[in-house]
Amino acid sequence: MHDGLKALDAALAVRRTPLRLFLRDDDAGWRDDRLLALIDATTALGVPLDLAVIPCACTPALARVLVGRLDATPGLLAVHQHGFAHLDHGAGRERRCEFGTGRDLAAQRDDLLQGRRLLRESFGDRLGNLFTPPWNRCAPQTPALLAELGFAALSRDRRAPGETDLPEIAVDIDWCRLRREGVSQLDGMAAALARAIEEVGDVPGPAGAVGLMLHHAAMDADDLGLLSRLLQRLRADPRVHCVSMGQLLADVPEAACD
Repeated sequence: MHDGLKALDAALAVRRTPLRLFLRDDDAGWRDDRLLALIDATTALGVPLDLAVIPCACTPALARVLVGRLDATPGLLAVHQHGFAHLDHGAGRERRCEFGTGRDLAAQRDDLLQGRRLLRESFGDRLGNLFTPPWNRCAPQTPALLAELGFAALSRDRRAPGETDLPEIAVDIDWCRLRREGVSQLDGMAAALARAIEEVGDVPGPAGAVGLMLHHAAMDADDLGLLSRLLQRLRADPRVHCVSMGQLLADVPEAACD
């Protein structure tokens, strides 16, 4: 066994409970061909995939295809809101951000409501009540606004500043960043997953889940092959449960959502 796979086995061996792993794919609305290829790959393996959909980028044609996939594979595909137009409004004041400190809450509110309206027109009650901000960041005031508008959870990078307005379903591993850094083998991805498992710890609820963030538009056939090999390995391990973000949200105590 290679070092990365050994590390993954060791990280799973010391857990008291199975690891819950979820996949969040960002930027649905861009590169539909690659999006559908990713959906095909995860569906074939029986692994749930959560799509963060850009409201202004999701065409009627894509929405019809996704609705068909959602209805045909219950539990294996889900959609939720990913910003509004995926535009940077930082104007040089901060890192790229669509819902950052450079925008007042009235403008953010308009985008959030318009985006939700567009997605509900396309997906109806299939639309999940989650929000992923573009670039995994938002202003400190945004979570409270999301809660006010009825969103049930926020998904960002685990290193994002803490907030108490909404439950968070955090991502831990940036697939495309690892690939840019030269990770191209199963062993390297296993090592990254082992590190994430150790950092997250064995805690209950969504906080104890590990999130793998994907960007299908930047993923080629080699990425899909490598991802499939990793997921096959994980699916064969009874210590790993591949779950959806909706399943994790269902585990949040009701008081935490008030």
